[in-house]
Amino acid sequence: MKNYPILKDVDVSGDYCLVLLFNNNEKRLYDFKPNLEHKYYNSLKETYIFNTVKVVDGEITWITGQDFCPHTLYENSVPLT
Repeated sequence: MKNYPILKDVDVSGDYCLVLLFNNNEKRLYDFKPNLEHKYYNSLKETYIFNTVKVVDGEITWITGQDFCPHTLYENSVPLT
């Protein structure tokens, strides 16, 4: 099993993109838009709900209860310089 850095912080960066900060001080950008078509994430299309994203125990979560795998976030995001 691959050893992933731990997600420490998340910020919304317009148009359903997330800026992720990991415990190795790496910042990465993840475009969440494609996930919004999945029924589980449908309510996150409301930007005021999407903007409630926060990190809890190394995962991102929203006030509506959805969460998302931090390993997927890391693998499918791009580094920010």
